[in-house]
Amino acid sequence: MFDSSSSNGRDSVEAAPQADGAPGADDVARHEDADATAAADRGADGFDEVPCDQVDEASVDQDPDASAAAALVAQIRADTAAISAAEARRLRHVAELAARLESEAVAMLASMPRVPGAPQDHEVIDSAVDGEVQVTLGIGPGPAAKLVHLARRLTTVMPHALDALESGRLDMARVRALADATEVLPGHLARDVADQMLDVAEDAPWAGLSPRAWRARIDRTVIRVDADAARRGRRESYEARLVRSTPTIDGMAELIVTADATDVAMAEQVLTDLAHGRDATGPDGDYLTVDQRRVDAFVDVFRRVRDGRDLPGMPVRRERELGLVMPADTFFGDGPAADDPGEVRGLGQTAYLDPQTAREQAQALVGTNNTSTSNASTNRPTAGGSGAVNVMLVDRAGALVRMVRLSKPPRGGWTRALLEAAVAAQLDSLPPLSCEGYVPTVAIAEHLRARNPRCTGYDCPRKAARCDLDHDIAYPRGPTHVNNLDPRCRRQHEHKTRGLVHTRLHPDGAVETTMLLTGLVITTRPEPLPGYAPGEGYGRAGGAKA
Repeated sequence: MFDSSSSNGRDSVEAAPQADGAPGADDVARHEDADATAAADRGADGFDEVPCDQVDEASVDQDPDASAAAALVAQIRADTAAISAAEARRLRHVAELAARLESEAVAMLASMPRVPGAPQDHEVIDSAVDGEVQVTLGIGPGPAAKLVHLARRLTTVMPHALDALESGRLDMARVRALADATEVLPGHLARDVADQMLDVAEDAPWAGLSPRAWRARIDRTVIRVDADAARRGRRESYEARLVRSTPTIDGMAELIVTADATDVAMAEQVLTDLAHGRDATGPDGDYLTVDQRRVDAFVDVFRRVRDGRDLPGMPVRRERELGLVMPADTFFGDGPAADDPGEVRGLGQTAYLDPQTAREQAQALVGTNNTSTSNASTNRPTAGGSGAVNVMLVDRAGALVRMVRLSKPPRGGWTRALLEAAVAAQLDSLPPLSCEGYVPTVAIAEHLRARNPRCTGYDCPRKAARCDLDHDIAYPRGPTHVNNLDPRCRRQHEHKTRGLVHTRLHPDGAVETTMLLTGLVITTRPEPLPGYAPGEGYGRAGGAKA
């Protein structure tokens, strides 16, 4: 969130502090599932890791089964490209049909007398066109209307994205994400966002950003292109917040809550804290997962309210995780990244905020202590935070170097000079990012979860706090050091330790993974910190400090 340079002879770094996601953060880092913490990542946990320096990649290439798998992969990808091309042609045809039908309908309605009180012509025409497409394809009214809208939008507003779909560079999911996220923008700016996204797209969907990373990059590009439009869209979405229940199967149901991202992240964290305070053994002696205990804790709170009983009195544990992250330029309102977005962590998908909203929320969290302030973007009360700030020190490329925790703001609030002085005062006393033993220290765990906020598996949404901290090179051959550790969900961890994948961790948090069953090699990277994506303040300057 804040910019800072060291003043003790170290390399110049940029600081990016962010307000704690939850007030009252304690000093003990923990895994999300406390019951699995002791077992996670150990040689004694049943995982017999395949040493990454003993993988014979040449033998994979020579394996006949691997060759057959590679041929199937190539065919599946060719089929996928053909499907994308067919989808693009269908969209063009739907747009052409809709235009023809609309023209005919306009002519027909013009020749007929208008009935007082009848719907507007354009409403009738739109619904009639949707109905024609519905019958043409044998689909429901909702999907038909969405298809017509998408076809019109792609052919008129972002034709280059439609070309990319037809050529196989993008798939339908990525094109839909692009069209949906740019709805808040006028046509020329939506086209600008689409063209910028095509600049970062590769030759095929699987060669570029993962689905979640693609959507995240779109969201921050929309904010950068028109922050006011993004802010208006956020306000409209907040005003449309809702709670909806939907029956599923077998006597179950879903309760869907659409609310502010920071509030949802807070509620999810509190539910998790409550879940950890519950017995992990069910009535039948079966082990209860964290998800099951979260549901039970959620229902228990509402039963207590309904019955007039006291709410759970257990102490709520909160991690020192990053919650609201933004460049210091954004927080202070000046500098190359002043107009870049902030990000809300703590969810499966990072949520991005326009700079004004991010600044307001951060100042409410950092600048007050146990008071209530008003969030001007939503006109809602925002609970004052503890004032603690985690300052992320990064290099010129935006890679995390160190993190410094400042527990309280100075009287009158932070200025750049005060922040830089407070950070510089702690640099020589920071704990090391390695240790002799197997279990990572608090400092190591916090660094890893700041660098990689989610599992490092491809497009995995699991939060780092709910992951094992995995030694890339198995301990004790590999050290307990941040350059040899990354958060990995239990499923991905199992694949690695059973020898189904081979990974190579890079110092910046990127992970190169060889899928040993197919021979495919993928590289996952942390999403750039705010201010460092292409086109953003320090992304434009190549990371150079202005």
